[in-house]
Amino acid sequence: MRRFDHALLSPSLGVQKTLTSLHYGTPGARPKVYIQASLHADELPGMLVAHHLRKLLDEADSKGNFAGEVILAPVANPIGLAQRVDHKHLGRFELGTSENFNRHYPDLAKAIAPSVLGELGPDAQINLSHIRAAISNFLQHWKADTELQSLRKTLLQLSFDADIVIDLHCDNEACMHLYTEDTCWPAIAPLAQQLQCEAALLAHNSGGSPFDECLSGVWWQLAQMAKDSHPGCPVPQGCASTTIELRGEGDVTHSVAAGDALAIVEFLQHSGSMV
Repeated sequence: MRRFDHALLSPSLGVQKTLTSLHYGTPGARPKVYIQASLHADELPGMLVAHHLRKLLDEADSKGNFAGEVILAPVANPIGLAQRVDHKHLGRFELGTSENFNRHYPDLAKAIAPSVLGELGPDAQINLSHIRAAISNFLQHWKADTELQSLRKTLLQLSFDADIVIDLHCDNEACMHLYTEDTCWPAIAPLAQQLQCEAALLAHNSGGSPFDECLSGVWWQLAQMAKDSHPGCPVPQGCASTTIELRGEGDVTHSVAAGDALAIVEFLQHSGSMV
């Protein structure tokens, strides 16, 4: 396992937060799976699942059980984790802007379409590589001028080239369920089964530019653009992303979290990133 601490842009003199990512397997190996917890920082079930998941990934790492690459960001929002007002933890919205931490991610398809559409050809895998390279270039040159924007940029740089993205959240009070885009469902359905989700909510661009749809939406949007302007140039669904709602805010127990972590590991084995 390799640990990286990514410094966010300092919001004021004497203050700097870091985002930690844990990397398993061989960099660049496929499939790549990116998992993050508690982007809404006051939603604790995700962080507890990540705590148990890290133990299982460390054990698998010691046995050499990674065929692909897995990245875990166990605390995806150090900004929101530090926000408290009158003894209340406020981790869903950034206090300085009132922006939702899980909204306002960039429209990647709009950003890269002018440069990438002309490079597409008849080979879907080559097209996939061109698109990932274009996204990488965009993110590299995207200037983050606030702490919040630097968090968004860091999370996207860790995850943009993942085959599968799992974003761990929870609801106020709910059963286990997930959200995903309809083009992602074939890849995500086994995860829903492993987690015993009682509902799966499918959308085709639900709006608001959330983290997960930023990563999956670019592929089906470019596929539609290519179909209209460059027929015969296929664009695969290069990333399947999902938001997992780990029941309700009060469902924070080690036994439940350990079971969810094990279900995710079983999905990683099913996906081929672990053996």
